Amino acid sequence: MKQRPIFIFSIAVLCLLTAYVLRNLIYEIIIVPFAYLWWVLGLYYRFLPQVAIWVLLIAVILFTAIRGLLMEIPVGKRMLVKKKKSEGPVEALSLLVQKSKQGNYYKWLIANRLGKSARELLDQREARGIKQKFTRLKGRGWNPPKDVEAYLESGVNGSFADYPQRTWAGSPSTPLDLNPQKVIEYLESEMENNRNGHR
Repeated sequence: MKQRPIFIFSIAVLCLLTAYVLRNLIYEIIIVPFAYLWWVLGLYYRFLPQVAIWVLLIAVILFTAIRGLLMEIPVGKRMLVKKKKSEGPVEALSLLVQKSKQGNYYKWLIANRLGKSARELLDQREARGIKQKFTRLKGRGWNPPKDVEAYLESGVNGSFADYPQRTWAGSPSTPLDLNPQKVIEYLESEMENNRNGHR
């Protein structure tokens, strides 16, 4: 704390020394041009009649006031501003399905959403809060087909970067290549079993 006043004092002394050394330069570059500008403005002020100055001042005030009023009035296109329609979860998922042909990233996003749905289903079945993240999907009565299990695990515990983009027809397939319809049908059957109390 004691060093702070010393630091401020040393900065002030340094500024004063710099100003003293550069006083001629500051005088020629800043003070003389501003003094000349002030003198020229004074000449114009004395040269123009007072009526012209008042008319100019009133015109500027009226222009500013009218412009401000016009900005507040909604005109034409301003009233027809379209708000972006918010998309629901089903619409967002259908867009992802359409984009899934563009690469593994969109396939993984679909797998991630379906994997989260599977985790919610298992948490409801076990009557626990949705706390388990980045753990394997397991629980009472959970026995999906191997390809469905690999797909869901890739979505919740993997990344799209784990599976390189397929560049040719002979590239090995990945769990993300599974048709999401098969996964959805399995999850629907599990939800139906939950609802009917078979588990």
